[in-house]
Order: sequence, then C-alpha cells, then structure tokens
Amino acid sequence: MRLQIGGNCSMLIVFLGDSITEGLGVIRSNTNYANLLQAQLKSLLSQPVEIMNFGSSAMQVNESRAKYEQRIMELQPDFIVFAHGITESIVREQKQYLKWLPRRWRRPGWMDPRPYYSTRKARRLMEKLESALRWRVKVTLIKVFGGRQWMSLEDFKQHTTELILNILNNSPKTKVVLLTPSDIEEKYFPGSVESMKRYRGILHDICENSKDSKRIFLCDTSQTLNKWSDYLEDRFHPNELGHSKIAKALLSAIREDSLAAQPWMKEVQR
Repeated sequence: MRLQIGGNCSMLIVFLGDSITEGLGVIRSNTNYANLLQAQLKSLLSQPVEIMNFGSSAMQVNESRAKYEQRIMELQPDFIVFAHGITESIVREQKQYLKWLPRRWRRPGWMDPRPYYSTRKARRLMEKLESALRWRVKVTLIKVFGGRQWMSLEDFKQHTTELILNILNNSPKTKVVLLTPSDIEEKYFPGSVESMKRYRGILHDICENSKDSKRIFLCDTSQTLNKWSDYLEDRFHPNELGHSKIAKALLSAIREDSLAAQPWMKEVQR
C-alpha cells in the first residue's frame, strides 16, 4: 500500500536488476543509484518519494518476473527502473568444466574478479592472489572450450517484451526507464563486450517500438560512465562515483523526457 502524507500519495519508484542495482560494493555507504535518485528527488519535490529496490545479485529478468511481476501490477508504481541485460549477457565458462575446481568457485559469478578487497594487508594479499587465479582460469576455460550466456538473446527479448507489454496494458500510470548495461572489461570477461552490445540493442529496439505509448524511455549508462575511474576493481560494478552518475542520468531522463504528467513533475522540470 502506498505511503500517504497529508492526504497525498507518495511517488513510488520500483527498481529491477542485479547486483549493480542492489549496490554491490557501495552497500555500506548506502550510495547505490536507487538511494541517490531518491535523495535527489526528495530535495526537489514537496511530494514524498518512496522506493522499492528489488535488485539482487545475479538476478535475471525471468526471476524478477516470477518473483515481482504480480506485485508490481498490484503496486501500480509511478516509475519502474528496469536494469536487466547485464547478468544475462555476460559470457560465462561452461559449468561442466568447473567440476575439478574448488566447490565455492562453482557458485554463480565466483570465477569473476573481486570488485573490492579487504583493508587488512594479509587478507587483502590472499584475496588478490585468489581473485587473479580465478579469473585467469575462467578466461582460459572460455577461450579453450567456449563460453555461453546464462540467458540467450532470444529469451531476454521475450521476457523483457512480455514484461513491458504487461505493464503497458495493466499498469496504466506506470512509466518505465530502460537502464542499459554499462561497460565491462574484455580482459576479465572475454566476449562480453560484444555480447552486451547485442543485449543493449534489444532495449533500444523495445524503446523504439514502444515510443508511441510515451511511457517507455531509455537511459544508456554506457554513455555516462568513464572507463575505468567510475568502476570498482573488477571493472564491472560501478563505484560510488559511478552510482552517482547513474542517479544523475536517471534524474536527467525524468526531466528531459517529461516522464510523467503528474503535477509534482513540474517541480522536477524546473
């Protein structure tokens, strides 16, 4: 149920995505882009701003749909920030070649480099050594045996299109910002740069095909973040500066594209 203050309903924004949306690497400082956007909107609006961040590590669009789609239809949010297309598009090692590796390395995403390290010198050294070994083994496996995405391009297109159509048809006041994948380092994620471009292209196509609705908009983070000063050490997850730039880009999308006709949007557009 929506929060109401003084008889006025709050502005509600729902975020869907993976570990970047969740804020991996910036959780302690509470500076993921969802929280930063909320703070920026609160400073501009007299209306209360409420967020629901459903982002979670390794979450894919089909999982977001299964877990949250019905709830979103019940909530009827003002905005949905859709930030899928990252986890789905990364080229991964094939699971059958992990059976001889340590058990914990076989968990989803654990062959990737660490995004950050301990501040304790001895522990930091061990973490760096293990991380360097892990991602090099992963790269070798992909180059020798080939890699694959966790979700095919066709499945990503289908799930995303179906979700958008459901929102357009059953949540008439909701507007959607498609937040495209940012950049990733080819050295650590071989094949993922080109793969991510294709998945990003799906979001561009969906936005273009839905433009007549005037409710689906695009925010391309690949044009927002700098390589690699806006990223953590894995050159995949944004750091605090990167999250702040994403939040500003989302706010700019709200202003420039006039994503809502509600009276309180006039305050944002000033």
